[in-house]
Amino acid sequence: MQGDMPPSGNLNRVLEEARKLVSLPDDERESLKRTLGASISKIRAVVDGMGLDAEVTPVGSAVRDTWLPGNYELDIFVLFPKEAGDKYALGELIKEIAKRTFRNFRQNYAEHPYVIVKYEGFDIDLVPAYKIRKGERVVSSVDRTPFHSSYVLSKLKSPEEVRLLKAFLKSINAYGAEERIGGFSGYLCELLVIFYGSFLDTIINASKWRPPVYIDPEMHLSEEYALSIFQDPLIVIDPVDPRRNVAAALTLTQFNRFRVAARAFLINPNLEFFKRGLKHEKKRTKASVIEKELKRRGSHLIAVELNGLNDLSRELLWSQSKKLAKIFKDELFRYGFQPIWVAGWTDGSSIIVVAGEVPHLKLSSLEKKIGPPVGIKDEEKFLRKYVLGEDTFGGPFIEDDRWYVYSRRGYTEVSMLLSDFLRGNKMPSLLRGRANVRILSEKEIESLSQWALNEIWEELFKEEFFVKYLVKR
Repeated sequence: MQGDMPPSGNLNRVLEEARKLVSLPDDERESLKRTLGASISKIRAVVDGMGLDAEVTPVGSAVRDTWLPGNYELDIFVLFPKEAGDKYALGELIKEIAKRTFRNFRQNYAEHPYVIVKYEGFDIDLVPAYKIRKGERVVSSVDRTPFHSSYVLSKLKSPEEVRLLKAFLKSINAYGAEERIGGFSGYLCELLVIFYGSFLDTIINASKWRPPVYIDPEMHLSEEYALSIFQDPLIVIDPVDPRRNVAAALTLTQFNRFRVAARAFLINPNLEFFKRGLKHEKKRTKASVIEKELKRRGSHLIAVELNGLNDLSRELLWSQSKKLAKIFKDELFRYGFQPIWVAGWTDGSSIIVVAGEVPHLKLSSLEKKIGPPVGIKDEEKFLRKYVLGEDTFGGPFIEDDRWYVYSRRGYTEVSMLLSDFLRGNKMPSLLRGRANVRILSEKEIESLSQWALNEIWEELFKEEFFVKYLVKR
């Protein structure tokens, strides 16, 4: 790695400026402290008034001093005894607590229901969980979160180093373990800094990563055993629950993006690796600009909008958008439309948009279908289907060791494939019949919401800003 290390003066100067960027302003820190304290007091009063045997406790980055400036989110857990009921019962209890405390709330789901409330300009995740003893098996994944807070508070020497790592990851769009990102959770960032000692040491080590990477801060498991039970690119054994890989949500794509970005930063340190993650302004892409780009590329855009999904949580909307995009991409390939990309997004409230770029909107009626190898069992079934078949244009015939046939294509227009797909049983069951559906061509995408146009534009270009630092000298 020494050959890739930048001059120390330049690196130190960039890190010094980055530390200023991620430092928490006094007024923001005071506002957080005041809002958190007031929220806890209000919730405790309601919990006591309802006669509930429950403990109210703050968790997350606000408690650990690892939150980024301008990230106005708080996490408060309400811990119930197991006798309080199942996760649905806890979900109903937390809704009632939120209603009595804050009046307005939005229900959400992770592994089990929780709610989001707004108070004094902050978004607060109000999460029900079971109160368990240390070492006791969890009922739901969030039950271990209070132990995470205790562990980090006891081990983390410099929260600022975590803020640097979070800003770096946000800049490359790899921060967040939710499905839409598949990146690094806040807790994983904290564990990496605790394990390696600092932001810079984390980056230096990450630049050398080759999957699988094994990290066990408390040495709970042997590496051989851990690699036999976890098949992830990064394996970080949870210090408070050795049965769990903290990095399980990290995709191979994000693993590789991070290690390449780390290498780029070490070659050419630049403040952009932190600034981009702290920007909050949204760029606005016009539909006409997308149309012009498609014309330049000689390709076409297809898009579907599903709206009216108000009864689905943010997590479900994201998971369904990804699922819908994958199924549709498979169908496009199946019928020969060779999509360049297909992706799905949501506004997190009630709308899903799936879009894709294809070389052609129409194909010829003729396609060459590959059949089974000559002489195997399925040969007769293939021949019986296509010999003298009304959709057969030529063959069956042999090339090398396989059968082929010239056959009529199932769909010649992508719009017809899309229309049938959205009405058929391949549509995800959770979306079937519960959404208003619009099929749009590139000439009609101007009716899409701004957030969807922005997502389409980003997908068209797939910009990795850090690539320029790999080659810039």
